[in-house]
Amino acid sequence: MTDRIKGLGSGSLGASSGGSAIEQIRASTAVNTATSAPQPGVDSVNITDSARRLLALAQAVQSAPDVDTQRIAELQQSIGNGQYAIQPERIADRLLQMEQDLVAAH
Repeated sequence: MTDRIKGLGSGSLGASSGGSAIEQIRASTAVNTATSAPQPGVDSVNITDSARRLLALAQAVQSAPDVDTQRIAELQQSIGNGQYAIQPERIADRLLQMEQDLVAAH
């Protein structure tokens, strides 16, 4: 007996040379409208559109850098030049917004 997973392409998200990450995700999750009838004696699994999108998003997250090196360099330069200004109101606003988002999520 053969196992087959339908709807999951063999290409990876980064295989496409053009377009943004969003365009690559859309292209990788395009639904094939031509479906074949199941073959007798063959187990098959159809991957839903949501699962394909989730896989594409997971691949995009994995390929994204963990650290924004350009932002770090800018901050280091500002601190080194003595130009970095702490904005307590902005920090407080963001903390409050994060708390409200957490409360709304539950």
